[in-house]
Amino acid sequence: MDNIKRIIIISDGTGKTAKRLVDAVLAQYARQNIDYSVTRIYHEVRDKFTFDKILKNIDTDYLVVYSIISTELNAYFHERLSERAILHINVLEPMLDTMSKFLGVHPDYLPGILQIIDDRYYRKIDAIGFTVEHDDGRGLAIRDADIVLVGLSRTCKTPISMYLSCNFGLKIANIPIIVNDIMEKNLMERLAKVPQQRIYGLLMQPEILMRIREERGKYLLGDTNPIINMQNYFDLHEIQKELRFCRELYVNHDWQTVDVTRRAIEEVSQEILEKWGYVK
Repeated sequence: MDNIKRIIIISDGTGKTAKRLVDAVLAQYARQNIDYSVTRIYHEVRDKFTFDKILKNIDTDYLVVYSIISTELNAYFHERLSERAILHINVLEPMLDTMSKFLGVHPDYLPGILQIIDDRYYRKIDAIGFTVEHDDGRGLAIRDADIVLVGLSRTCKTPISMYLSCNFGLKIANIPIIVNDIMEKNLMERLAKVPQQRIYGLLMQPEILMRIREERGKYLLGDTNPIINMQNYFDLHEIQKELRFCRELYVNHDWQTVDVTRRAIEEVSQEILEKWGYVK
């Protein structure tokens, strides 16, 4: 063997936990004149047979760093490595021992849990990015959405979308409905490849929608007269026409509907999840 210090990592999961820890420790030796290398990472090692195969390629020139949660397998690793005088350490063992004393309970001893958590986290980040990109009719991959919300302006499409995405890791697209034949044609073209059971039409009582739009108009136009500039936007008669158009659209295409009138975002989202068949 040359003078390079070789390290082997063995894990019952991906090996990322042990690798990160090894990197953090080795960083403290970066200024020393020592050559070292993480030669190999063995992942998903969860039985004695697999370990024995690995052991055939290891001798006293190696340091074995392993993250093994099983107490039986941990004891076996320790015994076999000690027999061959190979320096080794289970990086989980001291932390688990100390944490168990502190919490007063034993761990679950389930391998790969951290990776499951990591995967769930990154899936949620991807979902949030998708939802932001597909807000208010934007985005080019609506067919990949878990749920598509359609509805008139100010029917809470965006906040519902973000709540579902941030809390449940779902990819949500939302599309505003504008009452005209061209809009309907374009809408149906965009939704052509989306399964009908993923599409939800939002509704709201016309009087409530009118008040919400009035407040929005005042916010956008400031001191100018919103009645002159946005009369149709919050005219009750026009809103009733828009809602009739939506209801006919939803019925014609067999889309499920959700009434958002005076309801919290959490409550509306829960109804959508139940209709969609969400399981934690």
